[in-house]
Amino acid sequence: MEKIIGIENDSPRADAVEKVTGRAKYAAEHRIDNVAYGVFVCSTIAKGTILSIEEGPARASEGVLDIISYKNCPTTPGYEPLLADGSKNSRQWWGLKVLYDNVVRFYGQPVALVVADSLENANAAAQLLNIQYQREAFETDFHTARKDAAKLKASGNYARGNANAINEATVKTEGEFTIPIEVHSPMELQATIAVWEGDDKLTVYDKTQGPKSMQGTLARLFAIPDKNVRVIVNYVGGAFGNALRGWHNVPAACIAAKKLKRP
Repeated sequence: MEKIIGIENDSPRADAVEKVTGRAKYAAEHRIDNVAYGVFVCSTIAKGTILSIEEGPARASEGVLDIISYKNCPTTPGYEPLLADGSKNSRQWWGLKVLYDNVVRFYGQPVALVVADSLENANAAAQLLNIQYQREAFETDFHTARKDAAKLKASGNYARGNANAINEATVKTEGEFTIPIEVHSPMELQATIAVWEGDDKLTVYDKTQGPKSMQGTLARLFAIPDKNVRVIVNYVGGAFGNALRGWHNVPAACIAAKKLKRP
């Protein structure tokens, strides 16, 4: 085990040599036979609905295997809000149900997945997809929007202590405090390779800080036992919370791999 020498004490770093010499293998670097490559096409509006997707030129592009969107996304148990008996699905996918419907919720939302035999071909075909939208009014100015009390959600307010105590205080200080945006930007980007064995066994190579949590999440998404899901993560190239939960690429990769019957 190599060590990084600190000012006052030594801190062992088990993966130091592998990372600095390039021997560490990250999620996207696993070599899987017959692997296909998926590239998202993202929305160019902030809010609205998709009216149409013209796929012809993209599907005719070299190496394209499929284009997946809300139009042809396979039924995914964890996406459904209701169970077969009409009761609420308590094991629903928590995040954005990527490729599930034609609703645009934010600028840059993944709305289609182009799958091809190489990354280059997938990227080229993604540029050819023509998507028409019905735009809706949106708001991105938080400070202006919050002045309209009708738009505030009381359930989101935070209170601690006795809020009325300030009325009896000898000294009162009032102010508005703003915390700047902080973005976690690790060197390793999000990536997922999904490999199915039949319809009920899934192996995923993923950039995640919680392989056990991801195992359960994917089991719920596809309604299969936890023991049938294997999540492999040998190294994490930085995360800072960025990889605590599954991003859009995780369900998309698994859905595409199952639909095409190949990684």
